[in-house]
Amino acid sequence: MTEIGSTIRFLLKWSGRVIGGLVLIALLLFAVVWAMNLRDEPLTPESQALLVPLTNPYAPEDNIYLALAGLDAPPGESVTAVGLARIERFNRQVDLASREARPETLGGAPTQDPGPRLEFRGDVGFCEPLNRSVWSDAPEHTTDIAKLLADNAELYQRYAGLHRRRGFHETAHPSITSPPVFLSAVPIRKLFLAHAALRLRSGEPRAQRVALADLADDVRLWRAVLTGRGALISKMIAIAYLEGDYLVLADMIADPQAAVPVGAADAEVVVPLFALGDWNIGSAFAEEFRAEVSTLEQLQRASATGLWVPERYTGDLLLQSWNRVENIAGAHFFKLHATENQFDRQAARLIGSAAANPAAFIANGRQPVGSPPVSEHPWTVWLSYNPIGKILAAIAAQALTGYAPRAWDGAALQRLVRLSYEIRRQGIEPAGIPAFLARHPEWSTHPGDGRPFLWDAKNGELRIQTMGRQPAGRRFGIGIWQPHSTG
Repeated sequence: MTEIGSTIRFLLKWSGRVIGGLVLIALLLFAVVWAMNLRDEPLTPESQALLVPLTNPYAPEDNIYLALAGLDAPPGESVTAVGLARIERFNRQVDLASREARPETLGGAPTQDPGPRLEFRGDVGFCEPLNRSVWSDAPEHTTDIAKLLADNAELYQRYAGLHRRRGFHETAHPSITSPPVFLSAVPIRKLFLAHAALRLRSGEPRAQRVALADLADDVRLWRAVLTGRGALISKMIAIAYLEGDYLVLADMIADPQAAVPVGAADAEVVVPLFALGDWNIGSAFAEEFRAEVSTLEQLQRASATGLWVPERYTGDLLLQSWNRVENIAGAHFFKLHATENQFDRQAARLIGSAAANPAAFIANGRQPVGSPPVSEHPWTVWLSYNPIGKILAAIAAQALTGYAPRAWDGAALQRLVRLSYEIRRQGIEPAGIPAFLARHPEWSTHPGDGRPFLWDAKNGELRIQTMGRQPAGRRFGIGIWQPHSTG
């Protein structure tokens, strides 16, 4: 018994020393990390430069953004005036939040008026431009389309009026809860495409010409949104809407009964190809950086006053993450300028990765050039300078990396439709399509990673090998016109 007691005392003694030593090491490490985080770092020149927004070149009546913001203005009112008032009200809320940290001001405020709005009447759910064929579905809903056009005449004219505006420039102050200016355009745009498809199928030459011109105007509209100054959501919506327009054109081209202009000068009118730089959405990451900085500054003010930050919707990753880590570690381990510099470095990498380079893409093992690096080990983060800022930046970077490949898939779909047009215009037989693809890589390869489009001879379809992770059901394959089907 004496030997057992002696052994137990020995074990307890050394266990206590080991535990005490570990606690001392932990305290020393904590003291070191605490000392490391005593000061913030200054904003780098790169961060300061990226914070400067582009100058707005458009008058209010020329700006697509303001017209979208006021698209559901009360009947008879100016969409420009209402949109301008809504954005100015939002900007005042953002300015107020920059001066006073209150739950109701953080992240901006809703821009919808409490009064009447011109709402879409009816159901246009039968039109799904990205998942189904509007060309095939529209004739089954001719009566529905006629009623929807009559019930939504003013809203339809407002949408058509967007085609006459010069450009797109977001005038809302940077914020991760930016005004939802695109919502009211969703159903009326679907009706626009369904109506265009019916007119293109009508067999009446004048109606077909007008419909084709309207579709060309719609392509110019969303190209202006794609290339204008806007946040990431505006770029992705523009890409999706352009894909919808081009899928209607693809189905028209594949239909042997459709009247398709095939003159030498018609290609750039019917199926225009954009400059590749138009599909580079790198500028959106600069906009996202400015929104993130604005939010970080609001969050720090909220933390200083002990406020819990309200989360506006399930996509508030930055706000959700802040509420979790800020309450774990406290403000001492969050350094505002250091975090902003971290976001700036990640924005620079994202901007670089948005510029597709097929050769470099393949050389890097099919990983986008300039993509953010793999996150550091959690222990490395916590035992370092500004750990909360690093965690917030890592979360934001992971949320943004998948968008540039999806943009290049939009460019690929545009090429695919142009390829289908050239096959019809030049009368290429199905047996000659593989050789035609080989002769024309400018039409038959993905502009983002250089992979060739796939020809399915059995089903008469061409298909893209997508770069990005696309929503389920999206169409990235199209039917091809075949000469033996004519007549």
